[in-house]
Amino acid sequence: MKRFFIAVVAIVLGCSAVSAQQKGDMYFGGMTGITIQSASGNGIGAGFIIQPEFGGFVADKCKLGISAGYAISGGIHSFTLTPNFSYYVRLCDNVYYTPGIEAGFAMAAAGGAVAAGVGVGLQLFTMEFRPTKHFGLTANLVSLNFMGIEGSASFNFDLGVNPTVGVRYYF
Repeated sequence: MKRFFIAVVAIVLGCSAVSAQQKGDMYFGGMTGITIQSASGNGIGAGFIIQPEFGGFVADKCKLGISAGYAISGGIHSFTLTPNFSYYVRLCDNVYYTPGIEAGFAMAAAGGAVAAGVGVGLQLFTMEFRPTKHFGLTANLVSLNFMGIEGSASFNFDLGVNPTVGVRYYF
């Protein structure tokens, strides 16, 4: 087992270094995550998020994309459509710090009632690891989100409690 782990690490580290993202590069991918929430009087609840995404680099190190997400948490189903922007800061050969912002449309349904609204999010600690030229792994560990839906508003600060992970294919 130890030899297998060493071999995998050697292969990943042996991949050619990826240069900074260039204008015109495009990608397709998605994020997924599990949310854990405590609601007053209702105990602890969990949810699931899936969010496919498509985008491209509009300038060197500047990514513009759009994602459509689905989430279920506490019996509430929600759908989001969000354009997003990220800036890539190279930390070392294949690792990038990618802070970003997104704003978009949200729709939620619970118990037969449907409501719509808007949301804004800041991804404060998002990282991307690119072991090969066409493949990337992302993780968002810290985010700040605001969502307003027809008369109600929610504000979330996620500090490693609700991380999301994702995969991207660059072409």
